Amino acid sequence: MRKLRPKPIKSEKSKPARVGANRQMQMAEKRAKMPSLVKQAALRFAKAAACAALVGGIVFSVWVYGPAITGRVSGAVKSSNKLPSDVKITGCSLPVQVSLMRAIDSMTRIDSSFFCRAALLNAASAIPEIESINVNKIKGASKDNTTLIAVKERKPVAMVHNGGIFLVDKKGICFSPVPGQFYDLPLLTFGNVAPGDTVDLELFNTIKRTARGLGGAFFKEISEIDLSRTSEVNLVFRSSGTEYKVAVRDVESRLVHVKALRERLKDDGVGSMRIDLRYRNYAFVTVR
Repeated sequence: MRKLRPKPIKSEKSKPARVGANRQMQMAEKRAKMPSLVKQAALRFAKAAACAALVGGIVFSVWVYGPAITGRVSGAVKSSNKLPSDVKITGCSLPVQVSLMRAIDSMTRIDSSFFCRAALLNAASAIPEIESINVNKIKGASKDNTTLIAVKERKPVAMVHNGGIFLVDKKGICFSPVPGQFYDLPLLTFGNVAPGDTVDLELFNTIKRTARGLGGAFFKEISEIDLSRTSEVNLVFRSSGTEYKVAVRDVESRLVHVKALRERLKDDGVGSMRIDLRYRNYAFVTVR
């Protein structure tokens, strides 16, 4: 039999007419979008022109009116920095008031009517007893005004002994006590300190916090705390005058033993002694 050969399949070529139609559609779409593109470009140009006009107006205003505005602002700042020399001081003791008035008098030697606010704040910061001040102008009935200075003095948390007696606030800043005033505070011993110096109260605050946590009047019974050594602390109590020596590294745990020993010695009626508790399992006792 005679075999039949399969006929080759003819591939259909893309018609160029279709390509031409697609191009015509794209061109038609671009023509339709042309008005919106022109509008967007015009809008961008208008915005840029408006921004340029605004910047130009600001530059022109600063160039024309800048000196007058700067002069007014400078005058307002200078007038707010000037304080009337008629001064009233409140909220502080007489020695602090005298020190502050002495500083103000030195400022008013050049101009007897006004003095500088910045100079007043600087002078107040140089007085150790002053923590902060609040300054206000008070308008009087006439043109004369008054400067009201409300002073906040430092509050002492302890006394410091170094040949003389100073006070120390919670930030560790030393300042002078008010003459004739009694302070029921523990006495601390450091190295060489003077009014205006700052001492480290971290160990004192640890002792204070731990002693108050033990209850009762345990902390109030402490009259002296010697912090002059780096490795040990000496505690002296008011009632018996007994001195307890403990190590800095375990002062919190040793205060528990100090309280127990004080209660036991109080019951036994023993006088003042020196008790060394720096060693874990021993207590060395000597007569004070």
